[in-house]
Amino acid sequence: MPDGTLFASEHGNSANDEINRIEAGQNYGWPIIEGYEEQDGMVSPLFTSGDESTWAPSGMGYHNGKLYVSALRGTAVLEFDLETGEYREVITDLGRIRDVLIEGDNLFFISNNSDGRGNPQKNDDKLYRISLSKN
Repeated sequence: MPDGTLFASEHGNSANDEINRIEAGQNYGWPIIEGYEEQDGMVSPLFTSGDESTWAPSGMGYHNGKLYVSALRGTAVLEFDLETGEYREVITDLGRIRDVLIEGDNLFFISNNSDGRGNPQKNDDKLYRISLSKN
């Protein structure tokens, strides 16, 4: 973020992928706790995929109070609203999303279906651009 706040995305063991706000000296629990589990002296995540699913987060960018995260297994670009604590899929139906980049009001992202883990289509694995001002 512009103010220097650091966020990290993290794969869970088999589910419970996380989005964390990183602060110096904090313990985020791996491998003792994951997801919304709690233990004294450990920080639970801002967001988690939960016990039953995985996003397989890969890349992340910030724009106007929201984090945009690419999801390989979740096959989406996820939008996490840091103010409301809610998230949603903003891009779907393109398969595995490898990475995101935000430049101005534009969100760039790449699909990654021909790496042996996706379901490639003709002309797959592309660079896309959408305007965040319209989103």
